[in-house]
Amino acid sequence: MIKVWLKSAKDWCIKYCKSLNWVVLLGIAAFCIALAIINNIRVEDSKSVEWIGSQEILEKPAEIL
Repeated sequence: MIKVWLKSAKDWCIKYCKSLNWVVLLGIAAFCIALAIINNIRVEDSKSVEWIGSQEILEKPAEIL
C-alpha cells in the first residue's frame, strides 16, 4: 500500500513539475535578483546589505574556562 502511494505521489510530483512554465519562473527569479541588486546599490551605505564575502571576519572568541 505504501509503495502504491509513493508511486502515485512521485507521478503527481513529476506531472506538476512538467506543467510549470519554467521560463516564466526563471524570468521572475532573475527580475527579483536584479531588483535586489539595484535596490542595494541605490540605498545609502548604512542601509545597504553586506554581500557574501564582503563582511568583516570576526575573531574566534577565547575559550571560556
